[in-house]
Amino acid sequence: METQSGHLKRIDELHASYLAFQYPLLFPFGEDGYRHDVCHRVRADSQNRKRNRLTVREWMSFRLQTRRNEAQTLLHSRRLFHQFLVDAYTMVESERLSFIKKNQSKLRVDKYRNLNVSQTNDQSQG
Repeated sequence: METQSGHLKRIDELHASYLAFQYPLLFPFGEDGYRHDVCHRVRADSQNRKRNRLTVREWMSFRLQTRRNEAQTLLHSRRLFHQFLVDAYTMVESERLSFIKKNQSKLRVDKYRNLNVSQTNDQSQG
């Protein structure tokens, strides 16, 4: 994507327009792809959920399903579909890695590290 200054700009894999720019044959109308602010439908059991936002994995699962009243352009595009699946996988993994990076304190990684050090000390002594 080019900015107004004339310099190229990298688009993040999780940007809403990423798939439309990367696959103009699959998304000819430039429709948005995954958005991080999409909420799940409100249901009676949704009050107890820890997570109320849609993940990339859930969105990709929705896009890859076959439906009667929709065109099957994505599923019938052969090699382009394979490339789309590779990009979908990288998008899912990118979201997972960013979650881990942003939630280090909640994941208590330092405590697991201390546990690992403790176990190695016990094994070397015993």
